[in-house]
Amino acid sequence: MAVDYDPYSEAAMLEPQALYARLRAEDPVHYLPEYDAWALACFDDVWQACSDTDSFSVRRGQTPNQVLLGEPAMNLTFPELDPPEHRLRRRVLSHAYTREAAQRDAPTIRAMAREVLGPLVERGTFDAFDEYASTVSARFAAQKAGIPAADVDTVRRLLHAAIAREPGQKGTSAANTAAMGQVFGYLHELVADCRTDRARATGLLADLLGAEVDGAPLDDAQIAAELHTLLVTGSETTELATAAAVYQLDRNPDQKAKALAEPERAAWVFAEAVRYDHPTDMLCRVVARDTEVGGRSLRRGQGVLLLWGSANRDEREFQRAADFDIDRRPARSLLFGHGQHKCIGEHVAIQMGAALVGELLTAVRDFSVDPDGVRRRRGEFLKGFDAMPVSVEPR
Repeated sequence: MAVDYDPYSEAAMLEPQALYARLRAEDPVHYLPEYDAWALACFDDVWQACSDTDSFSVRRGQTPNQVLLGEPAMNLTFPELDPPEHRLRRRVLSHAYTREAAQRDAPTIRAMAREVLGPLVERGTFDAFDEYASTVSARFAAQKAGIPAADVDTVRRLLHAAIAREPGQKGTSAANTAAMGQVFGYLHELVADCRTDRARATGLLADLLGAEVDGAPLDDAQIAAELHTLLVTGSETTELATAAAVYQLDRNPDQKAKALAEPERAAWVFAEAVRYDHPTDMLCRVVARDTEVGGRSLRRGQGVLLLWGSANRDEREFQRAADFDIDRRPARSLLFGHGQHKCIGEHVAIQMGAALVGELLTAVRDFSVDPDGVRRRRGEFLKGFDAMPVSVEPR
């Protein structure tokens, strides 16, 4: 029986791993006739597509709604640009996301994590996603981008609302559009105010206001789009992986014991959580020229789903791929993508994840997850636990 895979089915929107296992075993380069698109489920095939920017384009966007449903891509921000424009625009921001820059950011991230976590541990019970990981990651992402601290929680809630999905929803809803409109309205106003008074501009907003690409300055719409990208990637993914780390440690007592005994393992705990339950479950491309993947012929104009969540569980690439193992040290990974469009925030995300997980492991003797309160976010490409109630025993 053929695999019945639709990225908008209820199973795929919530917990697609059973579907992904069947795709890898039975139909790893899977054609979706309704969308005239392909889903790539295996590591090597996703790796190939990421590496080949001549054959695969992002000009129609990177989300399933853009590529499969035809929702417009603005092409205002670097992740939606192909080389060489992608490289030129990315260069404006890349200095702030190098390994060295992330190491400089680490003390600030740690201080934020401790400040937020301390009162929660004293209280004894809290939501490890919303009250801890999401709060810290949003604060830091906003500070780095140049968003005033007083506005962080409002923007965070609007971003959550913009990607919330109801049962049966296919595509962006009116409520999603309204929330996103408020975010962009806020960002446009902030950019305009800071352009008028440069002294108000901080963080990367200040850099973007002064940047030139091929001798031309960025306009307000481009700057607002870049800020939005930095906020989403900085505050809508890392906390999902942190919640996954908490959940999987609680489900695997031997792994939790190791992590609590050695909190310095935190970066590897976080990395394994990203592999095991990837927060960016998929991103997309469009075939730019006829090509072949996994023995199948892909035609120009067809959509392509890069299933990170499946590729990072590929049994051909990872021994005991279905096990959560904090001792895993893979030779290759797709944790942050690969190739030209590899996540610009990789090094900052690792520092953030190490801090969020490490500070929790350092602060408590033990913790337990309330399984009745756990909730998974429904989504076509951002997935994971967005409610993670825990009880903790302080050290």
